Amino acid sequence: MGYIFFKDFHLLIRKLKTTILKSFEKQANSNIREISKEEQKAFFDRLRTARIEANLTQAQVAKKLGRHQSYISKIESGEHRLLIEDFCRLFRLYNKPPEYFYSVFSK
Repeated sequence: MGYIFFKDFHLLIRKLKTTILKSFEKQANSNIREISKEEQKAFFDRLRTARIEANLTQAQVAKKLGRHQSYISKIESGEHRLLIEDFCRLFRLYNKPPEYFYSVFSK
């Protein structure tokens, strides 16, 4: 009798875990959306504005990042993907919190 209860209990736990995981997946997937073109443009505009407010040229930023000036230009125009490592270096270089850039994304 005890073995059957134990076996049923484990089966119940497994089903519960599966149900909970599926629920979390649905929730996570419902929060994922595409970033609009307007949000992308606003983000890259913030990068350019932050650079200008920091009194830095694209060439100066490129030198500090060990990149070419054209890389910075393409980042700011949205023609090139921004690597997370470079983003971290940029917001520190520009003396801006990450939220300054992320705030352009609507919730």
